[in-house]
Amino acid sequence: MELDDLGPAEHFAAGAVGPPGQRRFYLQVRAGGDIHTLAAEKGQVAALASQGLEILVDHEISSDDEAVDRLIDQGLGIDDPGEGGERFRVGTITLAMAPSELLTVTIESIEEDEAVAFVIAPEQFKAMATVALKVVAAGRPMCPWCRLPMDPENHECPARN
Repeated sequence: MELDDLGPAEHFAAGAVGPPGQRRFYLQVRAGGDIHTLAAEKGQVAALASQGLEILVDHEISSDDEAVDRLIDQGLGIDDPGEGGERFRVGTITLAMAPSELLTVTIESIEEDEAVAFVIAPEQFKAMATVALKVVAAGRPMCPWCRLPMDPENHECPARN
């Protein structure tokens, strides 16, 4: 497997492009002036955000809330790479805490032939996670009977006869 060490990330975002029910989820990293777009599943984005926040709490890593708010205000949206414009589809994501309290993020392709690694501050991670969880929650509403996502036009609920 080829690992591309991107170094410190200038920007890290997770989000979606498209209308609910047709959204495509991505992780985007800007490092060294280059943007790396990685296609992800909605569940991967949600798990990265929620489990990463738990890691920060478990390691008692504090963050500057004003810096987190500034990063969110500066914009953590996703630039649409277009269909097939991503570098690769995400397989495995690994988070590691460095003694310096920086997070090392390693993202491996689903084919396990390519990976990227980068370093971010806790504030960068917390800002990304905050936005990502909002994006994940903004999808289609859940049916109260079958607990499946409802299509905006029509929902044929299997729980109702």
